[in-house]
Amino acid sequence: MALISTQGWAIDRVKIVTEDLPPLSYKNNEGEVIGAATKRVRELMAQAQIDYDIAILPWKRALKSTLEEPNTLIYTILKTPQREHNFEWFCPIARPLKIYLYSLPDNSPSRMQSIEDAKSSLVGVSRGSVAHGILLSKGFKEGHNLVVTTGIDVLKQNLQNGRLDYILVIDTAVADIPNISKVLPNSFSTEYIPCLAINKNSDEKIKERLRLAFSKLPAINN
Repeated sequence: MALISTQGWAIDRVKIVTEDLPPLSYKNNEGEVIGAATKRVRELMAQAQIDYDIAILPWKRALKSTLEEPNTLIYTILKTPQREHNFEWFCPIARPLKIYLYSLPDNSPSRMQSIEDAKSSLVGVSRGSVAHGILLSKGFKEGHNLVVTTGIDVLKQNLQNGRLDYILVIDTAVADIPNISKVLPNSFSTEYIPCLAINKNSDEKIKERLRLAFSKLPAINN
């Protein structure tokens, strides 16, 4: 209590959740959550003088936790029209993300002109991700031409094992896969901003500190 009263530090402890998404958020050899987006989040929390814990969870679980639990934050989440009303947003916390349709040379059945050409194939996404929503909106159906997994690592394994023809993911997630290529040239997420979001029912004192602290952070260079 003396520390709080004399330095104004840690008015409350909040919970922050993210997914395993190198180079934005991942654990180092010591088990610490690091990455480009994580660095930005830590800088924000230090500026706001709010104590916190960061946990890496499967994306669907992280999203559910933030929707249901006040004083919980999530990153790196793309701000979409469907999600906008569910949270209070702090944007951006990373450079623009780019979501592409990828394949390996031996997996891709044919050359495509549009996403519609993939409907006769198997396309994988991470459950609850923006990519998942994109394919559902375009008429893909789970159990038919859409395979939904718990995370990006499983997606990549399934692609490399030949269980999937394509995966729809952000570009940074597949940097470690040799010979992977973009099937279509355009990103599916050019209008979406990578953000930190907080449960709307969180303590107003916490949200106000975050707003003020975020306004003081230096801009991200694109």
